[in-house]
Amino acid sequence: MKYSETGFRAYYRHFVAVPLKKELQVLLEEFPGADQANCVLTYGYIDHIAGMTLEVIAAGIKHEDEFYFGDTNSKVTSKIQIGLIMDEECDYFEDQDGELYTRYSDKIDMLETYDVDEDIEESREMNFLDELRSPEYPDDVLVYLMKDGNQPEGCWVRIEGLGKHHIIGTLLNEPDQKFGYHEGEKVAFFAYQQEENKFILCSDMNPSAAITAEDLEDGSMLEAAIHAFHQEQTEENLLDILEILRDSYVWIPCTAVMSERDQLSFIKMLEEKGESIIGENLETEDETRLIPDVLQSGDSFLFPVFSTVDAMGEYGDDFSKMQQPFLEAISLAEHNKRDIEGIIVNAFTEPFALHKELWNVVKNMKSRIENN
Repeated sequence: MKYSETGFRAYYRHFVAVPLKKELQVLLEEFPGADQANCVLTYGYIDHIAGMTLEVIAAGIKHEDEFYFGDTNSKVTSKIQIGLIMDEECDYFEDQDGELYTRYSDKIDMLETYDVDEDIEESREMNFLDELRSPEYPDDVLVYLMKDGNQPEGCWVRIEGLGKHHIIGTLLNEPDQKFGYHEGEKVAFFAYQQEENKFILCSDMNPSAAITAEDLEDGSMLEAAIHAFHQEQTEENLLDILEILRDSYVWIPCTAVMSERDQLSFIKMLEEKGESIIGENLETEDETRLIPDVLQSGDSFLFPVFSTVDAMGEYGDDFSKMQQPFLEAISLAEHNKRDIEGIIVNAFTEPFALHKELWNVVKNMKSRIENN
């Protein structure tokens, strides 16, 4: 089989024997049996940055249809970039009984350092993306940037995460036209089916209508955008929420933590005044810390924010509240001591969950505020 004909799936996490070309001999020098070898036993993996790679496992001898492989060398790491053997006729080993894996498990287990997030791993299983992938870099796909006044422009994007209806990636090259996004920035893109088994990936980069800070002040624009998305979960409605969130101020429920000295002062006042303390103001000597609340759903933790104080309902009665830019809420969620899965907006009315894979997309969005 040839990689140029089969693609990455026949090589990914499989044993493959590669003919020992002259330029590969140096990779086998420190492996037992290298002086007699005519092939190389390899194991395929994907380096998220360097692309499809073959780890050298052992020197091999191919005689007609029989193969003999020597011992590995766990102290040496040798790698073959797939571009070197794209058109070489290689031999695939299914290893159904696990014999090869058992023999070379120590060497293969060392490749765990190249494991990726579940989203990226899931994207590698998406067959419909295969025709859009870079042959040597399976995590890189061709995305067409779309903007009124520009020609559609294809750019390479490295997949970083998955949303419910979209894919998130890093723009790998600087567009020739002005789209408002640059190399290294995160973009959201969508798959469109043109005909049976034919797909195209597009990122809509048209700027939305400008808004003012006053438009966002009462939270109604954010609530309306979330409602529209619940009614029809389209790309346009999702991007509308993300853009409005980027410029919005949100309310964050917090637990107020006083210093020990201020707590003692409060207890003393309570003892002295009893119920008559209601309505009294307590001036603290030290700074009071506000610790954002976190909601738990199963094993997942969500960071709650609200468009208005009223949207908290009775839940908000037990907390202090602070209003912050949504971008600051992202920062607070990122630095929370718990592993926050996402930020949930208006958890108790019409909720919208912004999973952490989209946080960088929101941060990189251009402001829609007029004169900004």
